[in-house]
Amino acid sequence: MKIFGLTSLGLVLVLSLFNGHRANNSGEDPTFKIKDAGLLFFYNLRRIDYQVQRLTEAKIEIYTHSSFEKDSTQNTILLDLILNKNKQTAFLYLKPQGVFLKSESLKLRNGKLPDQETLTLNIGTADRHIHLEASRKIAQWLQQEEGFVEVFSNNKWNNLFQNKNQKEAFNATSIDFLKITANK
Repeated sequence: MKIFGLTSLGLVLVLSLFNGHRANNSGEDPTFKIKDAGLLFFYNLRRIDYQVQRLTEAKIEIYTHSSFEKDSTQNTILLDLILNKNKQTAFLYLKPQGVFLKSESLKLRNGKLPDQETLTLNIGTADRHIHLEASRKIAQWLQQEEGFVEVFSNNKWNNLFQNKNQKEAFNATSIDFLKITANK
C-alpha cells in the first residue's frame, strides 16, 4: 500500500509540472476568446475612444475608433473591433470605405523602400483569421519608424492613411484587441 501511495503521489507531482502544456481539446479557438481582465480594462478605460454600434438581437457590439474619418466618401480602411458577448469572443474586421467598397480586392504595400512587402486583401472575405493576419501586417507596417501603407488604385500607388490620427486609431484598435484576448 505504501509503494502504491508513494508512486501515485510522485506521478501526480510529475504530471503537475506539465499542466501548462496540456492539449486543448475543447474545439474552441483561444485566439479570439475574451479574457475577463482585458475586457474590464477595455470597458473601464478604452471604450471612451470608440463609437459603438449595438446589435442587440445577436448580442454583438461593433467598436470603431473615434479618430477614423467619419466621411464615408473618403478612401480608407477602417478597423472595427467586434465583441460577441454571447460567445465571449472578439474579432477584428477590416472595413473598406469610399471607392474601395466597389473593389473585389485591394493590393496594399508598406511604404518603406528597402523591404517592401505586399498584401492582397479580398473585400468579400469574412474569415476572421484572414482579417486578423491582415490587420496585424498593416499594424506592423504602421508601427515602423516613418512607416506608411499604400494602396494600388487608379493605376498608381496612393498613401492609405494620410492622417496621423488614422494611423494611431488603427494601431490602438489592434492593441486593444490584443489586450482583450490576451494574445501576443
